[in-house]
Amino acid sequence: MPNITNDEKARLFEKIRVLNCLYQISELVVDGTNAFEKTIQAIVDLMPQAFEHPEKVVASILLGETCYQTSDCASSKYSSHRPIVVGGEVRGRLEIRFIENGFFALRSVQVCTIEEDNFMEAVAKKIAYIIDRKEAFDKKKILEEQLRHADRLATIGQLAAGIAHELNNPLGDILGFAQLASKYPDLNEDVYQDLVKIVKSTLYAREIIKKVLYFGRQTHPKEAKTDLNKLIGEWMDFFESRCAKSGIRIVVERDQGLPVVNGDPAQLNQVFVNVVVNAIQAMPAGGTLTIKTMRKQDRASIIVQDTGQGIEEENKDKIFLPFFSTKEVDEGTGLGLSVVYGIVNEHGGSIEVSSKKGHGSTFDIMLPI
Repeated sequence: MPNITNDEKARLFEKIRVLNCLYQISELVVDGTNAFEKTIQAIVDLMPQAFEHPEKVVASILLGETCYQTSDCASSKYSSHRPIVVGGEVRGRLEIRFIENGFFALRSVQVCTIEEDNFMEAVAKKIAYIIDRKEAFDKKKILEEQLRHADRLATIGQLAAGIAHELNNPLGDILGFAQLASKYPDLNEDVYQDLVKIVKSTLYAREIIKKVLYFGRQTHPKEAKTDLNKLIGEWMDFFESRCAKSGIRIVVERDQGLPVVNGDPAQLNQVFVNVVVNAIQAMPAGGTLTIKTMRKQDRASIIVQDTGQGIEEENKDKIFLPFFSTKEVDEGTGLGLSVVYGIVNEHGGSIEVSSKKGHGSTFDIMLPI
């Protein structure tokens, strides 16, 4: 058996030490059952073991603004680092620092050996893989929730539309007969007023059914060129008088260079009115209603902002669900925002909501130009 020199023996021990540490880190990566933060911290804690004098090594992983590090994170002019690259983008940094105290006299002032350099490169790639896997998993969860949401909307929409069609005929009869009876000569005033209430209630019920049909997609958008600034202007007199009664100040900022959008004017009216009415109802004690239009790249945006009650954190994911409402039973159907969501989606647009309890809400409706 050939003799092994001390240098060769040292290099062999170094390889075994590095491979053993890399194996333990690989097991953590493959396991995938631990929380992301726990896995990263465990990797940081293992890293010093790959070096000849682990007690002289301090390891850290910086991801965004979060730093994972060994308990003793001393500063040192002797350090080595590697970028953590995910999809061609630098997402963080892996760093090794050495506690000095004469240690580098033993290493001939060389920061890392070739094996240690290769080890750091391998660990940086494994961390990048963990980040990529986590983001893919998070994206999958979001898509699954969106699919569940779409499935719920489709099922409830079909049911709601069917019920709406069934109710339309008897309501039409009630409305027709009530209007006919109200024209009867020599009608008692009390009876006449009762018939007027029947007519108003029936018309209100038909408006609710119209919302249900919008929600159930039984009315299809008619494509036309729609000027959003003009659409907003047509409603301002109505909203100004309503807001004045409620102590609400209106601020309107319209981008005069805003291009027209392709969409059904009637349905986009419905979107705008529902969001603004929702904002007004969120300010029972008064406040400021801000309506803006602006261009965002290839989209035209309508922003409706209120200074009202805001949305509870646990309700933010529910506000577009059909029949969800925080109002009293006789104050709303819970269909307004779900109708908005459906129409905007059908027009190829999107809607974003930001809100904080007690500090108001902002609805940003974006439609393709």
